[in-house]
Amino acid sequence: MQPDTTFIPTSETRINIGRRIRMYRTRQGLSVRMLARMTGVDRTNIADIESGLQNATVDTLTRLADGLGIELGLFFFDEDRIIPNDAN
Repeated sequence: MQPDTTFIPTSETRINIGRRIRMYRTRQGLSVRMLARMTGVDRTNIADIESGLQNATVDTLTRLADGLGIELGLFFFDEDRIIPNDAN
């Protein structure tokens, strides 16, 4: 029998992802309502995701990243920990 390797996000993970979504949204001067219109994601869902109250599906995160014009992976990493490709 193989061990269960299913990843279940912790509340800390949800909170961190939500904070990053809010950070990128506010940096662009977008309201929750504006981002909802751009992505087709319900504004209540966005607010709940940003607050860490709701798990977001990969599809929802992809739509949000596309709407914000960023790479999906940025929701999972702190900006100051990302190393540019040309860094040696």
